[in-house]
Amino acid sequence: MVVWFGLFGLGGPALYSGDTASEREVVQASAGLGPIAESVAKPVLIEQISYEPGKQAEGNAFPEAASLSENNKAAAAPQEQEQKQNLKQNEKLLYLTFDDGPSENTKQVLDLLKREGITATFFVLGEQVLKQPEIAKRIVAEGHAIGNHTFNHKYDRLYGSFAEFASQVMKTDEAIYKTLGLRTTLFRAPGGTYSNFDQGYFDAMAEAGYQVHDWNVDSGDSKRVGVPAAEIISTIKKSKLAATLNVLLHDGKGHAESVKALPAILKYYKSKGYTFVPLTDQVKPIQFNVAKQLKWDRAKVSKPEKQSLIAFSEKLGRNSLLVQAEPNAPSLILHRGEQLLELSKEEYRLRNGSIEVPLLKLSEWVGGITKLDLEHGIIEAYYDGNQVLKLSSQTGKMTVEQSERMAVPVRATLEKFGIVITSVVYNDQQREIWLSA
Repeated sequence: MVVWFGLFGLGGPALYSGDTASEREVVQASAGLGPIAESVAKPVLIEQISYEPGKQAEGNAFPEAASLSENNKAAAAPQEQEQKQNLKQNEKLLYLTFDDGPSENTKQVLDLLKREGITATFFVLGEQVLKQPEIAKRIVAEGHAIGNHTFNHKYDRLYGSFAEFASQVMKTDEAIYKTLGLRTTLFRAPGGTYSNFDQGYFDAMAEAGYQVHDWNVDSGDSKRVGVPAAEIISTIKKSKLAATLNVLLHDGKGHAESVKALPAILKYYKSKGYTFVPLTDQVKPIQFNVAKQLKWDRAKVSKPEKQSLIAFSEKLGRNSLLVQAEPNAPSLILHRGEQLLELSKEEYRLRNGSIEVPLLKLSEWVGGITKLDLEHGIIEAYYDGNQVLKLSSQTGKMTVEQSERMAVPVRATLEKFGIVITSVVYNDQQREIWLSA
């Protein structure tokens, strides 16, 4: 399911009249489609927390859970219900993150986390995933989150040109999928984004659906080779505390001292009342501000370089994190009178409080008609003879398969069709939406 090409405003006069429901046409572009006006229904990107390296980030990293139904306020996703409850109780959250693995050190980290009942996030290198597949599989099997950390961690290549950077992101995405059978939108830049990323890097990654995470606590375990455990622990204890912490550690080769320091780090944060949680695609990324001066002399990100990464993401879709986080998720069932639409866990997702579903399936189910302009990457939806929305791919051309995976927020889209959601049940066992007739 493609995560959003863009939802656009109401169109002009009807192009169809008296056609049967559930009709879909693939046509060549017609003249006079006119400019595409952006609609307020377009979903908002994940809000980010930005700050300068070394300064404390403020606020909680969890977005507030959206109310899915006035009649079912308790029907929000379990994860978001828990997050909301944490906020009410002022619970302090800690995202423990490990970079550069998997390696032999990862085994010891996993052993310790298992004993402590803690889940963390591992930003892995593609080449290491291919070298240590069993360790990578163990990370996922034990409930930890996986993030992309590029393929080989070589700064000069990654930050010398965006083309090489994007290539490594995609190569690692494929390595993770080949080894683990899942994809992730979580990403961390080697060395962090400060003075490495310019705005072009940030924009391209966001448009491709990746969430770039920096940190607000640096353990200092990578500032030189062989930083002793005692120094790592001391650095941690001197770091500022906040309602939400993203703690940077390393589990790659050469970081045995980080493993030694880990028991004391966990004990320290537990004593401060923190709850350890893994990152998900619902978490607001902590990001460094763009530096005034970069470390690298390189050309600006070109449109073809950016479009290459976006096209890769569009082709894959970005619903895999939901499958990773909820392997036993139930189907989503939509009710409209006696009509039912059932979507498997792979066909929908919860993103920033909105349930997203494939546009073509939704439109055809409610009796709409869709018109595909594959040459220009445009989809138009009609209902009762009127054009109700228009979507456009940022990369231009699209295939029929890509159009079938195009995802839209269900509530905002149904409102375009004049259909109202009357109630929602959304929990571990039951996910159902009832619509007006």
